[in-house]
Amino acid sequence: MFRKIFLLFLLLPILFVASAQPDERPRVALVLSGGGAKGFAHLGVLKVLEQEEIPIDIIVGTSIGSIVGGLYAIGYSADDIIQLAKDGDWPELLSDYVPRRELNQVSKTEQQRYVISLPIAENKFPVLPGGMVNGQNVLNLFCGLAANLPQHADFSKFPIPFACIGTDLETGKEIVMNEGFLPTAIFSSMAIPGVFVPGKHNGYLLVDGGLVNNFPTDVAKKMGADIIIGVDLRKDLYQAEEIASLDKLTNQIINFYSLNKDSVNKSLCNIIIRPDITGYNTSSFNRQALDTLMKRGTKSAMDVIDQIRALKKNSKLLPRHRPSTFVDQQKWNITGIRFSGNYSISDKLLTSTINKKFPGEYSYEDIKQSINTLYGTGVFKRVYFKLDDDKNGKILNIFIEEGKAWNFNVGIRLNTRSGISVVLNSTRKDYTKTFGLLSFTADVSANPAFSILAELDKEKLPTIAIQADGSFNQATIYSSRNSYFDAKLYNTSLKLYTYQPFLKHSTIGLGIKQEFYGGEVFNINGNNSENFSAGGGNFFYHLYSYYHFDSLNDYYFPTRGAELYTEFSLTEDLVFNIINPIWLLKNRNSIPLSRKSTLMMNAYARTLFSEVPLQLGNFIASKDYEVRFNHHLPFYGLPSFWATGKNTFIGCLEFRSNLYRQHHLSLAANLLFHSNEFNKFESYKSIWGAGLTYSYKSPFGPIEFTLGYSDAYRKIVAAANIGFWF
Repeated sequence: MFRKIFLLFLLLPILFVASAQPDERPRVALVLSGGGAKGFAHLGVLKVLEQEEIPIDIIVGTSIGSIVGGLYAIGYSADDIIQLAKDGDWPELLSDYVPRRELNQVSKTEQQRYVISLPIAENKFPVLPGGMVNGQNVLNLFCGLAANLPQHADFSKFPIPFACIGTDLETGKEIVMNEGFLPTAIFSSMAIPGVFVPGKHNGYLLVDGGLVNNFPTDVAKKMGADIIIGVDLRKDLYQAEEIASLDKLTNQIINFYSLNKDSVNKSLCNIIIRPDITGYNTSSFNRQALDTLMKRGTKSAMDVIDQIRALKKNSKLLPRHRPSTFVDQQKWNITGIRFSGNYSISDKLLTSTINKKFPGEYSYEDIKQSINTLYGTGVFKRVYFKLDDDKNGKILNIFIEEGKAWNFNVGIRLNTRSGISVVLNSTRKDYTKTFGLLSFTADVSANPAFSILAELDKEKLPTIAIQADGSFNQATIYSSRNSYFDAKLYNTSLKLYTYQPFLKHSTIGLGIKQEFYGGEVFNINGNNSENFSAGGGNFFYHLYSYYHFDSLNDYYFPTRGAELYTEFSLTEDLVFNIINPIWLLKNRNSIPLSRKSTLMMNAYARTLFSEVPLQLGNFIASKDYEVRFNHHLPFYGLPSFWATGKNTFIGCLEFRSNLYRQHHLSLAANLLFHSNEFNKFESYKSIWGAGLTYSYKSPFGPIEFTLGYSDAYRKIVAAANIGFWF
């Protein structure tokens, strides 16, 4: 025993020296300022510091600096973060866009119809939102990158101790975030007022930390830094004549707030690195800006490389090992699901909506798809996730901020069918009510229309809906090249139907519809009046069922996926003496040929198994945006509307090439067969047609101009459209 005590006594000084060794050298802090997209320069600086093996013991960041710093602090390397930046779809990340394939049918329609969407306040008036972007996508990216961290983390226990800065929206005070859920901390630090809605972290409502401390070297000092290397993306104050853009005005205001701290914070730095950010602003989130700013960041670090190396030598800085346990796992064994936050929808309905089986192996992309499906319902302000430890794997914890959404939507279009058209819509989504969805739409144009929809959505039951529609249409109807007449048609309908989504992109439905057609038909050319009913009005009853599959990644410019709609109906007038079976098919298939070219293979058909009045007959429209009723079929080369036989079949091949950015050119060929006798093949007549379309994908909808020609009309047919065509 005496010898053991004596040996321990001899070893104590050695153990003391060994344990004190790491603290003998100065602690190095890296401070990264805010600056939006200009923060890509941080990556170039970080890469140089990593190559020079400068040990980073503390990281503090604001805004974009908090993103780069936070990821580096938990174990991502400079190369990892650079690759993430290069792979990121920044326009999508910095929006609340949800891929079309992950939306339900109501949300798909909203996405492809409206240009403006404003929330309606409790006083029933549209208001401007607290920010243009909820941050849905970028917040969930942070959740995926930090998925292995505990929900209530101590940032000082990260591989590199970390802190970031936010601004308390209630008091205007600086909030140093150094514990809690890292993704909400980073998002709160970058939430530019007016651009992003405020973030929530540890009970605070926060916006961009750059308003109070955009270069937080003082925070690094308080965390124990002996040496501070700062990367400052700010420019000096602009002169009056230089403030010629909103971005410069915003930067000027932010710089005003940090003037008081600026001289002190700069004085705390041992080395200040100032990348050249000329020509770029906070919103320059694109690949060219990324590459250029990274190179400039590298150059700015190399400009002071002698100072960096001298600091390393004089302070005896040795490389620092950073564990990567927080960033290693790419798939998780998820054993169950839990919902947290503010929501009133039942857990069962939420679980069925995300359509995942537990336990199961899932990646971030799998989880993101489920999050998108929930958010895409339009009911929630924000949906994000966290993985909690479980004895057998992980629990998927989904945080929900419910918003009983009531929006006022506006769509605008101009085309050769309706002239100028303004679509006004008010939609309320509140699944705590009996009718979870209420929607009213009015199309104000030369051919006005309205639609009222109410949906009853209950657990374990298909959705039940009631819908009322009405429209007025003026049209010229062709029966041949030289035979045509004008028509004025009024249509109203009331339908009660039920539908049930199943699998991933499929919906099946069953309904009954009462419909009224009225108006006038004038035979002004040719002598075909015996083929058409004129004037008066007709009531019809339809019992119908349908199947709808939709996996297109974009409605207007799809590059992959398919859409299939088929409907079978039994139609009768008030006499109920003859039942008229009708079958309808619409099918679009999009096949990518290369990164910039797509082949569309489309098929359309409508079969009438008995005689029907004019209003329910088969008609061909020139382009999709000229279709006025569900049973009209598009065909290149014929004017709108062209009457065809009771049995009409169309096949179309279309090749679309992406010329440059959002500019497209399409070449299409279609073939039509029609006859009044379904099973007499010799009675079928054919029409071929072709079309050439230039189109531009604009933020407010497609801009298109089409020229078509067919052997039946033998004249050039032109059609044009600006805006969403619903």
